[in-house]
Parts: sequence; structure tokens; C-alpha cells
Amino acid sequence: MAHPKLQQVRQRYDYQCGYCGVGEADVGGILTIDHFRPRSRGGDNDGDNLVYACARCNAYKGDFYPSEEDLAEGRRLLHPLHDNVAEFVREVETTGTLEPLNEAGRFHIDLLRLNRPALIQHRLQKRLVRVLERQIYILAEEIKELQLVIDAQEEYLRRIKALLEDEGQDKQGQDEQAQDEH
Repeated sequence: MAHPKLQQVRQRYDYQCGYCGVGEADVGGILTIDHFRPRSRGGDNDGDNLVYACARCNAYKGDFYPSEEDLAEGRRLLHPLHDNVAEFVREVETTGTLEPLNEAGRFHIDLLRLNRPALIQHRLQKRLVRVLERQIYILAEEIKELQLVIDAQEEYLRRIKALLEDEGQDKQGQDEQAQDEH
């Protein structure tokens, strides 16, 4: 049975896993609801405790919730809505891997196995799509500029043709007038 807040959580997370970013379109279906603080550890169904998660991230996270000792050692899971993940983790664009910026980032990456091969490939494909979309945008803008140049040249040629036709008609008229005078 679906979670009663499924639609709300799906929308809140833009139909993507809050942990790894994989979307419904990538996996071909609806993802799961994860309790950030597991119910077994006192978590509830409050909206802030519900994370839209792919099955892998949900399984890897399991019922983890940091103890006081974990927190003291920097071992905690980053909350997708409350933590600025960029302060803990960065993507190496050339490899598609995630690199920790501190202990919490390392723990987050390791717990969720965010450098698993399928996710690395997914990140690289998303990057390629962004690069291609940017190139398409640039080409479309160049096409618009070239079309303006073509339009201006066509207008210039139309005017020259009209001037030549006028000049030709004037010459023809002068020739006819000269013949009439003879």
C-alpha cells in the first residue's frame, strides 16, 4: 500500500531521489519513501522526516540514525532538504565520482555507496546532456544571428535588383526616345 503522503513527497523532491538524484524517469517508476529518522529509532511521518529515495539508497541507508558517538565523530547522513550538500561533497566532473570535503561527506558517500558504478555513469550522462543542451542553445543563437545576416543580405540584393531594373528601364526609355528623334 502506498504511503499516504507519497504524492506530496514525490513533488517536494521533484520526482528524484533526495540522496543520489536518480529520477523516476531514470528507473522507470515510482521511488520509495524513506524515513530519515527511522520509525524504529523514534521517527514519524512528519513531512520533514520523509525523503523520496530510490530503492538502493533506501536499502543502503537502512535504519541508520546517528548516535551521540556517531555525531561526535562526524558520522551522519546529510538531509537533502536541510543540509547544503555542496558543503560536504563535490562532484569531480571529469570522473563523475563524488569526493568528500569533510568527515560527514565521506560518511554520507560511503553509507549510501554514492560512487557505485551505475551512479557514476548516471552523473556523467547527465553532465553530457547538460553540455549538449548548452551547445544546442549556442547553435540556435548562432542560427538566429545568421538568419538576420541572410535577411539583411536578401534585402540588400532586392534593392540592388530594383535599382538595376529601374536603370534598365531608364536606359530603354532613352534608347526609344533617341530612335524616335531620328
